[in-house]
Amino acid sequence: MSTAGCAHLHVHSEYSLLDGACKIEKLAARAAEFGQPALGLTDHGVMNGAVELHEACRKHGVKPILGLEAYFVDDRRARDGRVERNHLTLVAETEQGFRNLVKLSSAGFSEGLHRGKPGVDLELLQSHAEGVICLTGCLASRTSRRIAEGKPKAARAHLDELVQIFGPEDVYFELQRNGVAEQEQVNEAMRGFAAEMGGKLVATADVHYLRKEDYHHHTALLCVQTKSTLAAPKMSFETNEFYLKSSEEMAEAFA
Repeated sequence: MSTAGCAHLHVHSEYSLLDGACKIEKLAARAAEFGQPALGLTDHGVMNGAVELHEACRKHGVKPILGLEAYFVDDRRARDGRVERNHLTLVAETEQGFRNLVKLSSAGFSEGLHRGKPGVDLELLQSHAEGVICLTGCLASRTSRRIAEGKPKAARAHLDELVQIFGPEDVYFELQRNGVAEQEQVNEAMRGFAAEMGGKLVATADVHYLRKEDYHHHTALLCVQTKSTLAAPKMSFETNEFYLKSSEEMAEAFA
């Protein structure tokens, strides 16, 4: 029996500045090589690669799925003190959804820019939710952080906010298998929340580099971002699991 194809929905390109080590053309070619029917793009806070993804996917016979990983904050207008900033995965379901994501990204910069990051809050999400599908996010998401902090009620409260904004049909509970112990804790809680709320699960790989052997290239990018060296990096990924995986690898990871 052949493995069903998967479509990667949480993917970072070079437009995730100093955090994504993937060229869009090569991402599309790799997805086509794997026989995957579609490919998403969810760069940090921006839609800069949308047209490039559309053209590359059309060239390689893959359906483009346009999105972004938004920086979620409590108040986009806050400028003083430390601001909690969390990730939230958003993808366009319709043309209107694409237009809303473009507006959301732009407003993040024009209204929510704080220390170089474009912030979006619940009010902004509410205004641009039509045609948008929400995935609950990676370990840096608000839900995941509250789970890891031992605050399940706060995690559930945030999930309720997302469902209220996007609707129960357009919120997916995001699971990842990356070898990080904290992620397994989040996965277990997410499965419980999905069962409790009648939600749907989605598996993602949080792609930051193209192939497994590109791990060290990505580490070098992080060193540039954090002004550190490979000998003494200030930030690095715990495991080498954040690459564009084949459908077989994804099926095995989530068996």
